[in-house]
Amino acid sequence: MNLNKARNLLLFSLAAETFFASYGLLLGSQTAMVSVMYLITGLLFIFSLLSLPQVRFPSVSQMKKEIYWKLPVLLVMIGIAFITARFWLFQIPLDPDYADMLPVIKVMNERFIHGNWKHVYDSIPEIWKGTQPIYLPAMWLPYAGAIWLHLDLRWVTVVSVLVSFGVILFLVRLKQNRYFGYSLLIIGSMLFWWIYARNDVHFLISLSEEGVVIFYFILLTLAIISSNPYIMGIAASLCILSRYSMIGWLLPCLLLFYYRKEYQKIFIFTLCGVVCFLLLFLFPFGMKTFQQMIALPGNYVAFAKRIWENSPEVYWLNLGLAKFFGAHRMKLLHQTLLTSVFLVPVVFMCFCLFQKKWEMQNVNLACFKLSLVVFYQFIDVPYGYLFYTSSFVSLLIAVLCLDPWTPIPIIKTKNVI
Repeated sequence: MNLNKARNLLLFSLAAETFFASYGLLLGSQTAMVSVMYLITGLLFIFSLLSLPQVRFPSVSQMKKEIYWKLPVLLVMIGIAFITARFWLFQIPLDPDYADMLPVIKVMNERFIHGNWKHVYDSIPEIWKGTQPIYLPAMWLPYAGAIWLHLDLRWVTVVSVLVSFGVILFLVRLKQNRYFGYSLLIIGSMLFWWIYARNDVHFLISLSEEGVVIFYFILLTLAIISSNPYIMGIAASLCILSRYSMIGWLLPCLLLFYYRKEYQKIFIFTLCGVVCFLLLFLFPFGMKTFQQMIALPGNYVAFAKRIWENSPEVYWLNLGLAKFFGAHRMKLLHQTLLTSVFLVPVVFMCFCLFQKKWEMQNVNLACFKLSLVVFYQFIDVPYGYLFYTSSFVSLLIAVLCLDPWTPIPIIKTKNVI
């Protein structure tokens, strides 16, 4: 594909994907169509990504040249985030009757801070007469500081999302890149305003813990672009120990390293991931808790059925393909999720590695994005706030793909993976 066409397609698919994940949800009765269009634009984004030169970071000197306008913009973002978040936190109390995720995380951190490590994952009798904590350490540990300082836990979410936007802002280039640069700023501003000002639609700020997940996935995206196995292993472990959504990317990533004969990267990537898992989870909380977490996915089908019975709007007013399965096919949906989330990325990676016809760039990054698309399309319960992790990943990738200093290869070679 022509380079300019690929860049324009990437920009178009990013804008469409961002719109369908935000203001497109306000179309109400058209949400089924919006869900399908969201899937199509996600796949278009991946296709265009493969056609672009290898993504690289701009130099520090290049970034410094535009710091003069980015700092004022960042200050405006901080002000808007603080004002809007304060409004939503006042309007919606931290109460299990609204959502029990953060109240559960609060109790887990209180037990941890008081040294009751062995009881962090015990049942919590004061919530729903005994609810079982299900969150992995990288999800709930970041809230320990807020508990210790007696702050509202949701400020951790607010700051995590703001930092993620800040990373993207400081990578946007306007010099010699006005068309793509300003377009990316408009798309990013749309997502920023939607998240902070329209919390009443998705509740990411007021009820969820997803801000921490978004930050981890931003970190992993940067690690994949850098191809640093140390950072990739640590970031991947943090992602797995918070949200499973990228798990289907792990094996294809190792296959890519193997294909390139980068055996040292396989070792370092795996070692860093395993060490993080041992230090953050297995050593502090034991094998019994690990087995308890492994058994959790088996309960998702029953939970999804309860949501269909009590709150069917969760399916009809949000993205994802779960709405097309219906209340009586939740087991089929779960089986489809498990099969596709592991099979599709592997097939995709094998195709990219062994086909001989097309040159393909950024295959690891594209496979990572594909794993997110597949996971969230077939997720058992498609709460609206879950989908913004994928939106942030797309925005960050696009910012670096559409950078004016991204090198354009002069000599064409086959199978540049």
